[in-house]
Amino acid sequence: MSRRNTELFSLSMLDLLTGALGAIIFLFIITPKGEGAAPAVEQQAVVYFDTLQMKIHGALPDSLLAKRNGDSLLVVLKDYKNLPKKEKSPYKVLASNEAKLPKPPPRKRASDVDKPKQVPKTKSTQPAKKTAVKKGTQQQSDSKSQQAKKESTQFKGSPPSVPAAVSFEINWADKNDNVDLIVCKDGKCVYGGKKRVKGVGQWDSGKSRNRLFGNDLRTNQEAVRQYDEIIPGRYQIYAQFKESKKNNKTATIKGLIYTKNAKSQERGEHFTRSLLITTNRFLIGTVQLKADGTYQLIKK
Repeated sequence: MSRRNTELFSLSMLDLLTGALGAIIFLFIITPKGEGAAPAVEQQAVVYFDTLQMKIHGALPDSLLAKRNGDSLLVVLKDYKNLPKKEKSPYKVLASNEAKLPKPPPRKRASDVDKPKQVPKTKSTQPAKKTAVKKGTQQQSDSKSQQAKKESTQFKGSPPSVPAAVSFEINWADKNDNVDLIVCKDGKCVYGGKKRVKGVGQWDSGKSRNRLFGNDLRTNQEAVRQYDEIIPGRYQIYAQFKESKKNNKTATIKGLIYTKNAKSQERGEHFTRSLLITTNRFLIGTVQLKADGTYQLIKK
């Protein structure tokens, strides 16, 4: 057999070179050419913990502004360092040592030495000044009494459950007792049988009748209220203990008189009465009500 001479740039060598060049071009095409860092290395969020003030501070980049609750974030803890503790300032120590040293006496001025000593003036006891002092003390006592009266008229308890300008309310302990509230003004009365009268108020209670079963759903409270505005006048407040399913002979009622004017100033007071079971009304008291919400309760 005849031997052939090996050539460097043969057909197989050219195929190998072109294949390698194509692979390099392919890798160059598919490799991303962004200038930013990889997503795993890019800063996602930065949190700082201040060990002195025990506070956490954070920095949120613009890339996380569009994130919502439930999105996953990559958190990498790179470093943790304790901040240095506060050291005592040497200036404070020097200041404390200086404070312990005795202070030098104050120097006298030449002008103070030359000045003669002044004789202290005696207090004059004139009657005009005494009367002025008496007038001042009297004015102070009058202002204190007026302030005490204002504080006594202000309502400090809990307001009615239903917001109203005026509310006359009573309540009792046992729901088996049937007690009626009647409020009258100028010969017109509001009660359970006549629930609304113009110029007097509107009756309100939890008493109602269930039409489906026919039973009586009773509560232990009744009220007569004015919702829109305060209607001044003279009101008579009555209560009547009509009947009791437990055959109770007496019932103790607790009442409330409450007003709230246009300036949201609240006034009111509570009262307690003991009623006997009877067919007659019992006069609890008379209320003289003014348009500004002030009133006077005349008890029986």
